[in-house]
Amino acid sequence: MGTAVEARLGPIEQVHRARRGLRRLQLAVALTLAAAAVLAWVVAGYRAFTAYTEVGPLLIGRWANLPALLGAGLGCAALWLGVGAWRTAQWRVRRHANGLVVVRGRRGRALAWPDVRALWSRAERTGLTSSRRLRLEVEASDGRRIHLDDRLEDFEALAARVKEGVYPRLLESYARAFNDRQPLTFGPIHLGPTGIEAGRQPALEWKEVNGAELAEGRLRIHTTRTGRRSVVGVAAARVPNVELCAQLIQEIGHSA
Repeated sequence: MGTAVEARLGPIEQVHRARRGLRRLQLAVALTLAAAAVLAWVVAGYRAFTAYTEVGPLLIGRWANLPALLGAGLGCAALWLGVGAWRTAQWRVRRHANGLVVVRGRRGRALAWPDVRALWSRAERTGLTSSRRLRLEVEASDGRRIHLDDRLEDFEALAARVKEGVYPRLLESYARAFNDRQPLTFGPIHLGPTGIEAGRQPALEWKEVNGAELAEGRLRIHTTRTGRRSVVGVAAARVPNVELCAQLIQEIGHSA
C-alpha cells in the first residue's frame, strides 16, 4: 500500500470483514472433508492389510485403490476449502472518510475517491438456487479493479458509501463534458448532443426518450416509440457507473 495514498484517506469510519457465519461454514466444511479423507485412507489401509495377510500382495491395489483415491480427492478438496477459509478470514475492507483500503493477508490496496474512474454493479446467480450475489467492482484510474461483494458484513452500507464518495465528482465531470457538447461513454451506451446510441440497437434522439430506470439487472430506456422499440434494454453489468447513466438519461431526456 502506498503511504502517500493512505495519507489522503482520512480517519477510519468502519472496518468490514467477511461475515462470521461464512467463515465458520467454510472451516466446518473443510474439517468435515478432512475427516472424511482420513476415514477413506484408514479404510484403504485396512483393506490393503487384509488383502496382504489373507489373499496376497497382488490384490492390494485392487482392494485399496478406490478408497485411497477417494481419500486423495477429499483431501485436496479439504485443502482447497481450508485455504479459502483462511483467505476469507484475512479479508477486510477499511472504509475511510476519503477512500478505502482492501487487505488480504499481508497485502493491501489503498484507493482514494478521486482515483476511482468507474463503479461496476453486478447481481449474479449463485449455484442452482435463485439467490443472487451482489458485487461491486471499483475501477481505479490505472484500470485495475477492487472486487467487493455481499460476503462482507454490512455490504449495503459499504456500497452506498463508496457511491457517495465517487459519484458526485463523476457526475460533475460528466455534466461539464456534456455541456461542452462532448459525447459521454458508458460501456455500450453513448450519450451524445443529439441522442443515444445503445450498442447495435437503433439510435434514439433525445426527443424520443421518456426516461430510464434500473430493473431486474437491466438499464431500461423508455421511448416514445411503439411495440418492441418502446423500451431499449442493456444489461446493467455491462454499463460502468450505471446509476449515473440512468440519472443523466432521465434528466437530459426531460429537458430536451
